[in-house]
Amino acid sequence: MTEVTAPPPSPEFAGPNLDGESFPSPARTWFSVVAVAAVVGMAATIIQIVERVALAQNADANLLCDINGTFSCGNVLTAWQSSVFGPIPNSAIGLSVFALTLGVAGAGVLGSTLSKAAWGVATFFAGFMAAFTVWFLAQTAFVIGSVCLYCLVIGTMVLLVNLSWWRIGYQLEYLSGNRLLDGAAWLVRGGTDVIVWVGLGVVVAAMMVGGLAL
Repeated sequence: MTEVTAPPPSPEFAGPNLDGESFPSPARTWFSVVAVAAVVGMAATIIQIVERVALAQNADANLLCDINGTFSCGNVLTAWQSSVFGPIPNSAIGLSVFALTLGVAGAGVLGSTLSKAAWGVATFFAGFMAAFTVWFLAQTAFVIGSVCLYCLVIGTMVLLVNLSWWRIGYQLEYLSGNRLLDGAAWLVRGGTDVIVWVGLGVVVAAMMVGGLAL
C-alpha cells in the first residue's frame, strides 16, 4: 500500500492561529502595520490630552507644539471643534478608537482568527475616524486658522489604518458579497487602493495649505 504524504505548507501562510487553521502571512504583516499605527496614534492623542489638561490649569501654558500663530496646538485645543461631542474631547475618543484598533490588530498579529463581523466593525470605526479627521483638519485650516502638529500625525495614522484594514479584508477574502466590497476588492487587487488613500492625504494637505493661505 502506497503511503500518502501531505504536501508542504504554502509559503503564503504563516503558522496556525488559535483555531489551528493556517493564517495568511500577508494579512499578518498588515495587522502589524495597523498595530504600529495605533500605537503612534495613541501616543499623539495622549500628548493632546496632557496638553489639554495643562491648558485647563493654566490658559497661558506654553505647549510643546506652540511654534507660532499657524502651528499652534493651543489655538486648536481651545476651539469648540476639539470637543464636538460635548465634555468629552476628541482626543479621548480618538484614544479609545486607537486602543480598540490596537487590540484587534494585536490579536491578528498573534494569529487569532478575525471574523468578518469583527473586521467590518474595525473597518467602520477606521472609516468614521477618517471622515471625522478630514472634517476636523478642514476646520483647523479654514475656521480656526491654526494647525496642530499632533493632529497631522493622527490623521496620517488614520489613513494608514484604513489602507491596512482593506488590505487585510482582501487577504482574508472578506471583500465580497456586495458591490461596495467587490469594488474594494478590485481596487486592492490592482493596487489602486494605495493611490486612493495617498491621494486623499495629498488632497487634505493641499486643502489645509489653501485654507491657511486665505
